[in-house]
Amino acid sequence: MRILHVTDAYLPRLGGIEMHVHDLARAQALAGDDVDILTMTRSYGAQDVPATSDVLRPDDSVGNVGKLRFLFAHRDYGVRGDYDIVHTHCSTVSPMSFFAFGTPGVPRIMTVHSLWRRYTPLYRGFDYALNWSTWPVRWTAVSDVAADGVRRAAHKPVHVAVLPNGIDLDQWRHITRDSEPGHLRILAVMRLSTRKRPQSLLRILHRLRDTVPASTKLTATILGDGPSRQAMERYLDRHDMSSWVSLPGHLPRTEVAHAMAASDVFVAPAVLESFGIAALEAHAAGLPVVGRSGTGLSDFIRNGEGGVLVGSDREMTHVLARMATERIHESVLPSTSLAQFAWPRVVERHRELYAEAGAAAGRGEPAVLRAS
Repeated sequence: MRILHVTDAYLPRLGGIEMHVHDLARAQALAGDDVDILTMTRSYGAQDVPATSDVLRPDDSVGNVGKLRFLFAHRDYGVRGDYDIVHTHCSTVSPMSFFAFGTPGVPRIMTVHSLWRRYTPLYRGFDYALNWSTWPVRWTAVSDVAADGVRRAAHKPVHVAVLPNGIDLDQWRHITRDSEPGHLRILAVMRLSTRKRPQSLLRILHRLRDTVPASTKLTATILGDGPSRQAMERYLDRHDMSSWVSLPGHLPRTEVAHAMAASDVFVAPAVLESFGIAALEAHAAGLPVVGRSGTGLSDFIRNGEGGVLVGSDREMTHVLARMATERIHESVLPSTSLAQFAWPRVVERHRELYAEAGAAAGRGEPAVLRAS
């Protein structure tokens, strides 16, 4: 198949959508598809952006006016490029993803990567004005909770399928982990931005240290980078936490794997987590996950398998304290749902929904899908 992925955000920016689109394009290319990427993100002069696909983006030299011209000039690129499917990726506000719907006659699929619940009135207003829920587009989202948010935002019934992110299970399953009695080693991997609540995590850790006996050793590593980093560093200095909480910054996946091997529990404090790719990787590596309920983590952390989902920061502190003193994390059962997130299964799921998008566009299945 010839696949065009359209995403406002892409590498070298670092984030969930950026990495997912890159990894998905690579997995589809390995499966034999011809995959290109159309994005609004400039390269910023980066020389080490992985080149698994052809990437069409604005020049680094253009400003906002130039980016706007690029947007309008490529809204029908899916038609001009003779693609079998145009797959757009949407966060909360994604102009290029919506403009790419100007490709009549080409099957189109939209994947929502964010939780829309805070913006339900806004998107419902857009639906009254634009009728987006009736467009000939196959709507999908990365988790059950994200899909439910899209359904609630529509003023007419709309079917939203779940199209999850994927991971390389073999990369994480073969991590050998150890433990240290009397020592709880906490790991978080996130973009250091308000949406991910990294400073809330620091407050949780501060309360945890006050709750757990001094004889119990605690260390925490928060991997990632972003605009909240300086405020976090100031918080650590102000509360004398720098000796046991570290901020190493963004690390490649090989180094993240090493950090997981030297950790006991993975913490995900975000309440607007639509999927939780880092949490899924941690779980595949054998780490129990402590996250928030009502998020995308519930697609793979459920019924006590894989970790614990809590309803508040106070409850998260309580669970971590029990892990530190009672070692309850050592008895967490592995999840039985990991196989559905392996890349071969995720690519297969994409093909199934691409076929449905073809039917919605009145073209039937793309020829490659019919032949397979």
